[in-house]
Amino acid sequence: MKITTAKWWCKMNETGKLIIDHNREDKETVTLILSGDLDVQTAPQLRKFIDSVIKQGDVKLKLDLSKLSYLDSSGFGVLVDATRRSRKIEGKIDLSNMPPWMTDFFDMSALER
Repeated sequence: MKITTAKWWCKMNETGKLIIDHNREDKETVTLILSGDLDVQTAPQLRKFIDSVIKQGDVKLKLDLSKLSYLDSSGFGVLVDATRRSRKIEGKIDLSNMPPWMTDFFDMSALER
């Protein structure tokens, strides 16, 4: 599956979901816009999606977090792990438009260092 522009749904539970809108910015950059809840139920699907994007050779990812309504430690772990793995392959993951309530997760981590 080559990424152009599309939506991808991760089933969360009976009442909600995680939606991943994605589009290509240039030859090796893909933007992912996450909407909904990123938690223990949806984190595995996001990890799988990010892995598939990286395997296509897209080493620069921009994750727009402005539309996330919930983030738990499982979702946070996926974001941290993806960032660390991208660094190993000389890639980059840019976490942008983080809601104020989410910054505490990242302030407590060494992710920015």
